[in-house]
Parts: sequence; structure tokens; C-alpha cells
Amino acid sequence: MYTQTKVKNQKQAFVVGVEYYEEDLFLEIELGTFFTTQLHAQRIANSVHNVILLDNQIVLLFKNADSITITDDFLKYAFKFRLCIKPSMSSLDVSKLTQQERDDLIQNEAYMMTEEDMKEVQWDINTAFRYLQHQYEARDQTFFSFSSSANYVIPTNERIDQEGTRDAT
Repeated sequence: MYTQTKVKNQKQAFVVGVEYYEEDLFLEIELGTFFTTQLHAQRIANSVHNVILLDNQIVLLFKNADSITITDDFLKYAFKFRLCIKPSMSSLDVSKLTQQERDDLIQNEAYMMTEEDMKEVQWDINTAFRYLQHQYEARDQTFFSFSSSANYVIPTNERIDQEGTRDAT
């Protein structure tokens, strides 16, 4: 039987990824499968600082100043685009709302996005770039800086104990 200390330090395979968005376009990037602890896998997911979409490549910038460039020819399997198909709500001036009205607004389902509001599209990098240029009248924009929205750490069934032996459970 494992002690609490051994279980805590047990390594396991985790699929790690991030999701970033610009307007209504979401970009999911799978960073990879890592044999590590759950805490370290979460740190890997949190290490992405920014994602920049150019007309023919995606650049991931990490907090340690490293970067990775993804193209349609290299690591195409690592990313996918999704569109939010929920009609956008009109903008509100929240500065005129009371604190209770703000709290109610945050919990208003009309402003919340669900999985049903998302549609996966089979786009290459250039198609996504052109979509943002056209949709948001940013034809002279040479890049789009995406904002972070989520990350994921999904455990697999393969584990490695402290001695380094693998156990597929």
C-alpha cells in the first residue's frame, strides 16, 4: 500500500494543453504528454505566457522567454480552432450598476458561454488569421495576440513510481 508521501510524489502521464481566444475564435493547443506529478503538469500548463497568431504560424511565448513556433506543416495535430456561435450580447456600461446588479450580471446565463455554444472548425492557420482580419475589420493588423481562457491537465492510466518503474493501471 502506498503511503501519502509516496502517492504525492508518484509520477503519471498527463496530457497538458491550453486554450486561448481572440474575439469569438478559440484556439486549443495541446502542449504534449508529460510523465510528471500533477502539480508539475499544472505548472507546465501555466507556463504559457501568450499566444500570437500570424498569417502563417502560431507563436507560443513562455514565461521563461522561450518560444515555440507552430506551422501547418509542423505540429498541425497540436492545435484546433473553435468558433463561438452564440449571438453576442450588447455592451453594458457596468460603471453605472450597483454591486448587486454587477453580481447578478456575472451570473446571468445570457452572458455565459457553454460547450454547446462552440463549433469546431477545420481551419489552417491562414484561414483563422484571415477570418479575424475580415470579421473585426483589422485588415492592416499583422498579428493577433490571444488571451488566456483555460488550461487542462488530463491524467492517463500510466504511472511511474519514485523508483522509475511504470505501471499501466
